[in-house]
Amino acid sequence: MKILFVCSGNTGRSPMAQFVMQKLVADAGLSDKISVASAASKLNASGGLHEGIAAKLRAENIPYGEHAAHTVTSEDYAASDLIVCMDAGNVEQVKAIVGGDSAGKIQMLLDKDIPWDKNGFAVTYEDILRGCKALLEKIA
Repeated sequence: MKILFVCSGNTGRSPMAQFVMQKLVADAGLSDKISVASAASKLNASGGLHEGIAAKLRAENIPYGEHAAHTVTSEDYAASDLIVCMDAGNVEQVKAIVGGDSAGKIQMLLDKDIPWDKNGFAVTYEDILRGCKALLEKIA
């Protein structure tokens, strides 16, 4: 199974979800069955991992690697089993980029928008962790 997490710029929430989910998948011994990546829902995305997000991942002992933002493509849509968005706006933006969701792959991580919480990213992290745990339980 291939999961693609998406947020607006692919420098904060979606890479955080990617790295959190990779750790959960590895801890569950499912790395050979589930692959995880991330992308942006805005055109011409670029940049690396936001330093505040990196700091929060370090504080939570979540390993992360080099990250370069990129915009979701039709090829990403075709190659992914699930495209998991951080907010409702991302869902609409992804559908516009890839030409709809005929395969029913696009969903939100939670039933609410995940905030960009600049106050240490605690709320962002807790929402993403809760959503990733629930997603893994659903697909495992």
